[in-house]
Amino acid sequence: MDLIIVHGGSQHLWNKEEDPWLYKEIAYVREALEKNIPVIGFCLGSQIIAESLGGEVYLADEQEVGWFKIFLNLEGRGNILLKSLKEDFISFLWHSDHYSLGEGCKTLSFTEAAANQIIISDSFPAIGFQFHPEYTKENIETYLITSDESCFAVGKYGTGKESFLQETKNMPKTYGLFKVLMNNSIAWFKERGKV
Repeated sequence: MDLIIVHGGSQHLWNKEEDPWLYKEIAYVREALEKNIPVIGFCLGSQIIAESLGGEVYLADEQEVGWFKIFLNLEGRGNILLKSLKEDFISFLWHSDHYSLGEGCKTLSFTEAAANQIIISDSFPAIGFQFHPEYTKENIETYLITSDESCFAVGKYGTGKESFLQETKNMPKTYGLFKVLMNNSIAWFKERGKV
């Protein structure tokens, strides 16, 4: 295969006994990376990449549920992966977990609540996005309408279901960010001779 994309989910890597298939998923991603197969992860997928490379996933102090500014750090501002993006941009986030970085990994961006929003590896063809640029407004609106109120964080980084739904309706289309990140990801892999 040429590329693996690992999507999000409601599972928690710090509670693998609840979802034991996660052990195999992490091993699978690690094996792919060791074979130099490029891997991109979104949210849970990013956490799986982080853990497969030696990081640790843990329950975060604060959930991030909603639309948030993602800030590029100095390393991110000069990286081909973030070419054509402003020093901060808005994307959709929905997670209650975060992670530390394994050896050889670095972060390119952060939010107020989470230090690692975009991660890459110096040693392996791995890119992790802790946020969800792959979701469209329509996906999010459908999920918001059909989900139970208990799914939504209320607090410093979550406004609850109704406010989130209204904010989503007022957001511009999200496909542009996803397209830029995917094109830049392919360029990043090519720069390293991985695709």
